[in-house]
Amino acid sequence: MSVVLGPVGGGCSSFEAPGGFEDDLDDGDPPPPDLLQPECDPRRLDECEAGQKCSHLVDPDLGPINRCVELSGEGVEGEACERVGDTDTCAKHHICWATDAEGIGTCVAFCTSTLVCEDPLAICSVSTGGLLSLCLPKCDPLIQDCAEGFGCYPDDYERWSCDRDQSGAAGAHGDACACLNCCDPGLMCMSGALVDAEGCGLDGAPGCCGAICTLDEAAAVEGQCPSEAERCEPFYESDAVLMGYEQVGLCQL
Repeated sequence: MSVVLGPVGGGCSSFEAPGGFEDDLDDGDPPPPDLLQPECDPRRLDECEAGQKCSHLVDPDLGPINRCVELSGEGVEGEACERVGDTDTCAKHHICWATDAEGIGTCVAFCTSTLVCEDPLAICSVSTGGLLSLCLPKCDPLIQDCAEGFGCYPDDYERWSCDRDQSGAAGAHGDACACLNCCDPGLMCMSGALVDAEGCGLDGAPGCCGAICTLDEAAAVEGQCPSEAERCEPFYESDAVLMGYEQVGLCQL
């Protein structure tokens, strides 16, 4: 079950935790409201009227949506930008991402319609059930080679990219979380049932911050898992390992 949180541009991503979350709905509960249908696809350039661009935002009532918004700037990838209501100061095919508390961030490009990026150092990071596809910097979760204030997190398809650390004062091992980048760098939000910490799983938080670890015995350090009850288990299924990330693991029960 995917979880979507956080304001648009803040850098919060949806996720499907390893092991999955249990369905929170009882049989007698009403179904959730239908998600808004996207008005446009930001991976394409010409679906909105003149003076508009297609962007991604979060409707306060119904959640994430791709919608035509006012074109308020011409910032391109790597340039500073500002959130302005539902839009920002970035050009078409771009969005102001990883914004701070004042709404200041950096323009990043949406992926192409074929989910690729022109920048060879970027990866097409797909989240929010496929609604959001951004070209973000590639990274290595075992060395956390992202800029200060950013962490290396996986997307919905288990590809790793740099995104802003949205954990704030929380984000440590065992802290409750509800988006992948709501944990400190070196950790990620996973099923609470897999984290050995009070208040996680069962009657506690469905999602908790768990530690990323290495499967490489030569590189592993003693006590790399925060709890003696946790073991470093492969992040990827044996038949779905991403090349170059074979040694990535997660500390879990």
